[in-house]
Parts: sequence; C-alpha cells; structure tokens
Amino acid sequence: MEDLSISKNSLNKLKNKLEEHKNSLVISEETKIKYHLSVTLISKLSHIINELSNNHNDLHKLVSTLRYTLETLIITKLLIKENDFFAKIYFSIYKQQENKIKQMILRLKNEIEILKKYSEEYSKYFEQNKLKYASDRKKRAEENKKIFQSLKNKAQSEITIFMNKLEEFGFEELSKKLEKNTLVEYEKKLEEFENLTREKQKKLAQKEWFKKYFGAKVQPTQVFKLLKDDRSWKLKAKHVGLDKEYSLNYEMTSSLLHFTSYSLLTSNIAKEDEINYSYMLINQYIKQITANISEFTKVVIYDRFQSFNFS
Repeated sequence: MEDLSISKNSLNKLKNKLEEHKNSLVISEETKIKYHLSVTLISKLSHIINELSNNHNDLHKLVSTLRYTLETLIITKLLIKENDFFAKIYFSIYKQQENKIKQMILRLKNEIEILKKYSEEYSKYFEQNKLKYASDRKKRAEENKKIFQSLKNKAQSEITIFMNKLEEFGFEELSKKLEKNTLVEYEKKLEEFENLTREKQKKLAQKEWFKKYFGAKVQPTQVFKLLKDDRSWKLKAKHVGLDKEYSLNYEMTSSLLHFTSYSLLTSNIAKEDEINYSYMLINQYIKQITANISEFTKVVIYDRFQSFNFS
C-alpha cells in the first residue's frame, strides 16, 4: 500500500537544505522573503502530512489534505511563472489581518444591536410588570425573572460569541460593556494594524527590489492594490496548466468537504483504496512541489524522488 514516507523525507531534506543555504550566505531582503516563504510553506505542508499519517483513515482529513496539497502545488508553480507572485503571497497577510478584525467588529456591533433590542423589550415588560404588581414585590420579582429568562432564551437562539455573560450582567449592562470596552479594544487593534499597513506600504514603495517588480514610480497608496490577487483557485490552476487536475480534485473532494447528502451519509472512515489513491496523488503533488521550490530558491536537492541542480 502507498505511504507518505518518501514525501515526508523529501520535505524535511528540502527544508534543511534551505535553512543551511540561507545561513551560509549574505542575502538580500528579497531573497530572505523567498526563503522564509519557502520554509514556512514546507513546514505547514509537513505538519499537515504528519497529521494525516497519524489519522490515515479519517476521510475528512484525507480529502482536506489532498485539496490543500494541490493548492500548494498551484502556488509553487505560480511562484516560478510569475516573478512578482512571491510578494503578493508574502504581504497579503497585512490586508487579511485587517479584514479579519473588521469582520469581528461587524459581528460585535451586530450582537450589541441584538442586546439593545432585547433590552428595550425587557424594559417595556418591566414597566408593565411594575404597575401590575406594584403592591407585591415578590410576585413582581418572580415575573421579572420569568420575562428575563424568556428573552434570554430568544437572544441565545441567535448565533453569537459575545453573550456568554448575559446572565451575569443582563441585556443593557452587557451591551454597554461590549460597546465601551470590547468594541473599543477591537477598534484600537484595527487602527494599529492600519497604521502598520501604512508604514509597510511606505517602506515597500521605496524598496528597489519592489520597484523592480511593480514599477519605479509606485505610490505608497498603490502598493496593496498592486499586491492584490483576486483570482479564483480555478483560474490560478488554469494559469499554470493544472485546470484539469483541479477540476478532478475539486469534484472528488468538494462532495465530502461540504455538506451534501454524500458527505452526510458516507462513513467517516476511509476505505483502503481511497487512502491508497489519495496517497498516490499527494505523493505526486509533493514531488512536483519540492521540485518547484528548488527551482524558485535555486537550491540543489538530492533524494529518492529526483535530483535537481538549478544553480
């Protein structure tokens, strides 16, 4: 039966070779970025492959690893084909981090609005209840508690992540705490990332190696627009001649990665032939990935798969 030992050894050898080569040279910032990107890519892929090896019959892990490995192959081919692609991959994290915080802020604001809505409802009930049981404090307290629990159940039927202390603070107090504390913290964090992004784009616009790829008169405000890549995976695959492989992989993995009747009713335990065929594909993907990274970084590797000399 096919296994992943050769692929794992290949990745480890290449990672060690990259580290060794990098440490033995005085290299430019551009080259440091390329090496860091390559080593990180191999480390991530090695971790995923090791995880699969420890859970080889987990069908979901098998297909997700298969998809991730093909996407990694597509990326390494683009690194060779498009000279500026390494910068697009490496620096896109700045905008991605910003967008992640923005999404959290939107979610937080939405939950604050939900709390305010139920707070208003509770206040109305409270006022009505206060008049109704003005002479019976115990009964009034019981009714208020009942109303609160009813509204709390409604609020908790919403999909939220910031309402875990609703019982402790109540609707109004919790909404104020989220608005004055948590929201302010996230907005401060967003401002820090936006400042970091502005500083980075100023520095990049002045770098000679950056100008080589993106133009000598790059304005700082243009930097992240130039680094943006909105292509779909299907289009990226087409640009490197892997569109047929991507379509085959996508059809094979999507029905299991997404909620479908097939993923619902299929066993979570992979069959031996499924494991074998997937490992065969993963091994072939990794064989090409190591070759591509070697070409991209101009590092020589020798292993049982192949020998390369791109110096």
